[in-house]
Amino acid sequence: MAGKTGLLFLLLPSAPASLLLNEAMVGAIVNHPLFGRGQVLELRNAARSVVVRFDNGIRAVVESNMLSTLQPAAGGASTNPGVASAQPRARSGQSLTPRPERVFTPAQTERLEARRTIEALRYGIVPTRRIRELSVGLEEERASLGRAFAEVSEGGGEVRVVLGEYGAGKSHFFELAAQEALAQNFVVATTSLDLREVPPNRPQRIYHALMRSLRYPHSTEIGLAPLLDRLIAQPNYSTLQDDLRGTLFASALHNYSLMREQPGEALDLLLDWMSGEKVFIKAVRDAAAIKSKEFPLPALSQMTTAADQYCYLLNGWSWLATQAGYAGLAVFIDESEHYSLLTQRNKERADNFFKALIYTALGARGSINESDLQHQHRAHSFRLTERSHLLLLFAVTPSANTFDYRRWLNKDQVLALSKYLPSAAINELMARLSALHRQAYASTDDEQFSDVAQGLLECLDSNLINLRQVIRLAVEILDLCYAHKDYTTTQAAAELRSTLLD
Repeated sequence: MAGKTGLLFLLLPSAPASLLLNEAMVGAIVNHPLFGRGQVLELRNAARSVVVRFDNGIRAVVESNMLSTLQPAAGGASTNPGVASAQPRARSGQSLTPRPERVFTPAQTERLEARRTIEALRYGIVPTRRIRELSVGLEEERASLGRAFAEVSEGGGEVRVVLGEYGAGKSHFFELAAQEALAQNFVVATTSLDLREVPPNRPQRIYHALMRSLRYPHSTEIGLAPLLDRLIAQPNYSTLQDDLRGTLFASALHNYSLMREQPGEALDLLLDWMSGEKVFIKAVRDAAAIKSKEFPLPALSQMTTAADQYCYLLNGWSWLATQAGYAGLAVFIDESEHYSLLTQRNKERADNFFKALIYTALGARGSINESDLQHQHRAHSFRLTERSHLLLLFAVTPSANTFDYRRWLNKDQVLALSKYLPSAAINELMARLSALHRQAYASTDDEQFSDVAQGLLECLDSNLINLRQVIRLAVEILDLCYAHKDYTTTQAAAELRSTLLD
């Protein structure tokens, strides 16, 4: 029988994993059911969780038992005791026949997507699918986002700061905004800042993380290559080359057009250079198909003062996105608490880059002048084109010491996420979660959860839990009611109140 222990599950440390990762796993290539492919950077919590840098640009701590091994770490064992291997092993002297790919019906596909969404919510992870139907109480924020999309199309770039405390739904809104941007035909780039991999004061690392994460409407491809392919296929490609003559973008496009039919290390070097990867520029120049002053291949700076160079690149790619038929480039930067951990000098460098990004997006419509910004490379401005096609979103935690965005933006450009939800929104969220859970597990139960919704609202209003915990508790209750047919919502509501409110 389910009892209080079930509802306390989310509030207690996770139980020890029966099989743990070992140090040889660091560096392995793994797959996550939601984030996709990535590389293990470090182990945490006695190897119950791992830090993974995913190919889509996200760097996250995930549960080790959610991963499958695609490629062992160099010099490591071929199998990992804590992670299920993606491929079966053959016994000595035997060969394996690849398992045929299973074909799912549309109904089965929807059910799998629903289950993956529920599993993501159970772990406190923002799902990449079905996120719109799980978004309640965000009417004003979504309307502001819609105005930002329109402003990029009609007047140039736009900026929004998403303001919210921990657990208030910033990550959820960021993914929702990314999905909305893709639906509005934007190319989307996202990154989460941290002091080790993507520090706020390092323009090169931020740019690199953004370029690695590029997503496209109606496509699952990521990175710069799909944009380059589409530009080369445009009827006006020769005119485009003439307009870009002498710039980095002309060199990138022309070399890529000559080298893309022969994948290999040379092409990888060229793409790494375009994407801001740390490369030896001599190796890139030696590998390039064209070695001419007419097609320069400049080195990209790793200095903290190189805001102008990377704003110029982002502005250029946003304009090129429109030439490829997209609405522009939407850049999402989760700033969170990492800014507050910088030294004063590094905060000044981060301020300069964030101000430069805002200037690049808004131009003359904003309050920042180019003379207010620190340059490193005065050979070019912060922009390739005067008109911007850049939508910029920052996520900020108000309780953290963050950059002074209010000096540079007006109040309409700041979206303050409330940590509370009205009763109607909680009821609607519970109803949608219930419907999603029934679809995920082919359940026929149609029990009403208004009592549970009211209990969650009382806990939220009492500041005992945040919105992320509301969703996790709601999923936990749905799990209990599904697993124990004699467990009722009345019992769930009573246990919730006695556990958190009494």
